[in-house]
Order: sequence, then structure tokens, then C-alpha cells
Amino acid sequence: MKEYKYKEYIKNVFPCIYYGVLCGSVTGALIFLFKYAASKAESLSRYIYSIASGKYGYIALTFAVLCIAAMCMYYIHKIIPESRGGGIPRSEGVLRGVLSFRWFKTLVATFFGSILSFICALPVGSEGPAVLMGTSVGKMCGNISKNRSTWSRYIMTGGAGAGFAVATGAPLSGILFALEEIHKRFTPMLVLTVSMSVVSATAVNQTLCQCFGISARLFHIEQFKPFELSDIGYLLILGVLTALAVALFDSSISLYGKLTKRIKRFLTPQIKLIIIFVAAGISAFVFDDAVYSGHHTIESVMVNNKAFSVLLAIFAARLLMMILVTDSGVTGGIFIPTLAIGAAFAALVSKTLVGIGMDESLFPAAVFLGMCAFIGGTLRAPLTASVLFIELTGQYTDLLYVALVVFTVTYITEIFNRTPFYDQALESMEHAQNQGKVPTIACFEMKVAHNSFVVGKAVRDIMWPSSSVVIGITRAEEIERDMDNDGEKRLFVGDTVVIRARFFDEAELIKTLHGLVGSDYEIKRTEI
Repeated sequence: MKEYKYKEYIKNVFPCIYYGVLCGSVTGALIFLFKYAASKAESLSRYIYSIASGKYGYIALTFAVLCIAAMCMYYIHKIIPESRGGGIPRSEGVLRGVLSFRWFKTLVATFFGSILSFICALPVGSEGPAVLMGTSVGKMCGNISKNRSTWSRYIMTGGAGAGFAVATGAPLSGILFALEEIHKRFTPMLVLTVSMSVVSATAVNQTLCQCFGISARLFHIEQFKPFELSDIGYLLILGVLTALAVALFDSSISLYGKLTKRIKRFLTPQIKLIIIFVAAGISAFVFDDAVYSGHHTIESVMVNNKAFSVLLAIFAARLLMMILVTDSGVTGGIFIPTLAIGAAFAALVSKTLVGIGMDESLFPAAVFLGMCAFIGGTLRAPLTASVLFIELTGQYTDLLYVALVVFTVTYITEIFNRTPFYDQALESMEHAQNQGKVPTIACFEMKVAHNSFVVGKAVRDIMWPSSSVVIGITRAEEIERDMDNDGEKRLFVGDTVVIRARFFDEAELIKTLHGLVGSDYEIKRTEI
């Protein structure tokens, strides 16, 4: 028995640690380099726009270059379509087994495509590309595994969490993001792999930051005044209004997407890219709070010195730019820009609350809390949003009030029953990849082979193909089929497993299943 447990540990636990540390270390170094390049690109962009400002000849030249850059972005997307759009939805699709990608080309195109966006002042951030590049590194590390088809998704998930953690400077949020948002489940193998990746990536990133004298923090903010029980009324108002803003955000992007589909003959991909690049150029000259990643905007609105009309303009301009960005599919992240939209709206609400009696010293904390609640609502990930607030601020004593606002937003958002923005983006990517194909639903029966990946693992710990569910297990020594209602049943050699799956390519599905249960036995379609 001890020998069996030892072998089971070596087989199931050691790879999670080894591949997690390997993937996290590489991801930490790569994303540090990417963030450093991104900061230099933004500084260069601001310098170029400042030189061109007020000089008509330079302004005309700037817009000509922006149109050329838009066409360069178009050809990058045409050659490597995996680099199109936000990195987080793409990573979610890959990690759930819905989308395919070429990891090396995706990594290179995402890196340089994002830098192009930063130089041109597009309102995109580095966190989405960081997640996608971390996923690509995970695929690279998974390729050295003997059973690459089964371990890759675990390792890629670790890379995605590590990329998010390094980009935001919030390791616990990175772990929760990978589990709550990407897979929407917690299993021992996933938790261990992601944790090892995030911890090692954070260690590498902080080491490099110290060597180069760079801060690893996402925001530089002072300690907030803590909330009190007497502030609950104000926080409930903040939560309710933030939920309404989330509904407006989701609806606006959805409605604009439906509109552009109706006139897609006129709004070609090239035209859409030129529109957003030109719009970014105009904003950079006249109202730069509407462009760039949003770090500066977030930090500026947390100080209660902007007029209500200015905050409203920032919110409206950033929302409009976000709609154009998501529809055009430019390479770059939308997590930080979404935070900026949430921060602008939270500043509007907080300014109103101060006007009706809230202590003005609570203004920065209320803005930051509303911002995190807003991103939690758009992601439908309240735990990630709550931990993000605590990690970025160090306000551990405010957990009750953070939970109050974040879960109020989540509850009201669920009542509206709107499809989350990231899910909308993923559905669009899946449709583009499988255009013309009709999905099939069928049941498959397979037998667990000796030394296969699933031996000794609980059903819930196994990453089955996308849109599939285990509907029956027959033990090797038994005849009657049993149900697995909670995913706790472990699989052993000789067990017969029946799954129901929705798929586009049966040959690819069979290949994936053979990677899980071994290739000693035939996998065949069956009736329930």
C-alpha cells in the first residue's frame, strides 16, 4: 500500500510541482521583459504626441503613420489570427479545449502586436497579452512531457495564472483568476500546478524588479482610511449603481457588435482597425485620459479634485473606446482599461456620496472598491475581485465591506442575466474558428488502460474534452454501470467510462480521449 501511494504521488503530484515551477519561472522572466518594453513604448508614445501637438504638419504625419500601423496590425492578424483580440478570452478558449493555437507564433505576434498598440496610444493593457503569452509558455513546457496531450492544459493554466499575477502584481488573484474565471472550478491538481507557477513567476519577477530598480506593484497608492459599520448604506448604494454600470457595459458591447454585423460589408476588418487607431490618435491629442492602458487615469480619479463633468467625460470616452477596441480586435489587454472604466464610474458615484454625507476621506477607498467590484461584475468572478482589492491595497480589515459591495454587484448582475463580456468574446472566437461546421453530440465508451493518465485520479481532477461530461463508470470487476454525481470517484485500470460530448471533429476528440485513457483499447460510440 505504501509503495502504491508513493508511486501515485510521483505520478500525480511531482509533475504538477516540476512543470509548474518550470513554466512559472520562464513566464515570470518573459512577462517582466514584456512589461518593461510596454512601459518604454508608452513613454515613447507620449513623447511623440507631445512633439507633434500644435504642429499641423506633424499631426498630419502622425495620422498617416497611424493608418499604416493599422494596416500592419491587420496583416499580423491575417497571418496569425490567434493574436487578434484580448488575450484573456483567447486563453480561456485554449485552456477549456474550445480553441486551438500555435503557441510560438501566438507568443511572438502577441508580444510585438501589443507593443505596436502601446506606441500608437490604443487603450489596451499588458495583462491580457501576459495571460496569453503565459499560456503559450505553458504549451511549450507541456511539449516536453511524455503525455503532452493531457498535461498541457494543466501547465498552460499555470502559465496563464502566472502571467496574470506578474502583470497585476497580485499573486493570490492570479491563482483565483485561473481557477474561478478560466475553469470555473477548483481541483487539487489544478490548484497545485497553478500555485507553483504563480509563486515561481512572482519570485522571478520580483528578483528582476529589484535588480533593475523597478516596482512590481500595479498601483502606487497610500493607505486608505478603513470603512466603518456606519458606512454600509453608502457602500450598498455603490454596489447597486456599479451593478447597473456593469449591465450598461455588457449591453453596449453586445449591441454594438450586433450593429456592426448588420453592416459588415462596409465595416471591414481594415476599416475597423483604421477607425480605432485614428480615434486613439485624436484622443491622445485632445483628451489622453481616454487612451493608454488606464494606470494614470485610475490613479488620477482616486483624488477628489476632478469636476463631475470631467469624470463623466472620462467614463463615456473610455466606454466608447472600449467598444471600438473590442469590435476591431486589436492586439492588447482589456483588463486594466476595464478597471479604468470602473474607476471613473466609481469616482462619479463616490463624489455623489460625498455630496450626500459620506466622509470625504473615504473617497479613494470607495473609488478603488467600486473599480474592483466593476471588474468582478464583468468577469462574474467575485472572489478574484475581492482578493484583488485586498492585495493591491493591503486593507485586510476591510474584507467585510469588500465582500458586501462585490457580492451585491454579482447578485444584481446575475439577475440581469446578461452574457459576460469575456464569454461573448470567446463565443465570437469559437464561431470564427468553426465557421461552417455543425457540432455533433454523441456518447463514447472507453476502457482505462494500464499506466494511462487517468489511473488513480478523481473524475473531477481530469481535464476532459470541452463540452463533455462523464455519465457512467463500470468497475473492472463489476457489471452494473454507476453514476458519478460529484466527481469524486477515482478511475483504475480496467474501468469502463462513458462520456457524452459535443464536438466538431470526431477524430480530434478520439485522439484526446486516447491521451487520457490510453490507446490499448478501442474507443467507440455507444448509446446511453
